[in-house]
Amino acid sequence: MSSNDSAIGSALDRDTVRSASKLLIGALAVVGVLSVVTLLPGIDRLVPFAPVTFAAVATGVVALAVAGILLYAAPKFAQLTRLALDGSDAEGDARPDRIAENAGGMAYWLVVFGAVLVAYRGLAGAAIPLLNDAAWAYDAAFLFVALVPVVFLVARLTVTVDPLAELVADRVAGEESEADARESTATDDRDDG
Repeated sequence: MSSNDSAIGSALDRDTVRSASKLLIGALAVVGVLSVVTLLPGIDRLVPFAPVTFAAVATGVVALAVAGILLYAAPKFAQLTRLALDGSDAEGDARPDRIAENAGGMAYWLVVFGAVLVAYRGLAGAAIPLLNDAAWAYDAAFLFVALVPVVFLVARLTVTVDPLAELVADRVAGEESEADARESTATDDRDDG
């Protein structure tokens, strides 16, 4: 086990890892139970007085449960990402806090986006037959809901470009000296002017 693995292992809170993995395993178990339930006899019959099947209703309920689990787990995955990236690398240099913070934010919004997609796909079988000609409203509602995590994800990606580029440049070309930094700033100022 290297010093890097040891630093990351000690930085990761055991309770956070256990909780996040428990939620993920729980979500997978719920999906597995749904798979078994859809094999039950008569599950493909229509619900009385409704144009949806019992399987579609069960899928919708499970999708909402899994989406809820994902939303609950999103902060934990963000924290795990931050902790994993906030450690020291093999050379002992601390990674920039901005990269770790933004990576945690990206993990959070990716999990939220996943929850929205799970809910969209899972509820479609029950909602679209009920809406008939207004099925477009279902798509439009989820489009607007899904845009929220996408916008925040793009914002986090945008503010991560510069610190990540600096980190790559430092690793590949070596640390920038003060003279190089002043020259680079002067060149940038002339280009802007």
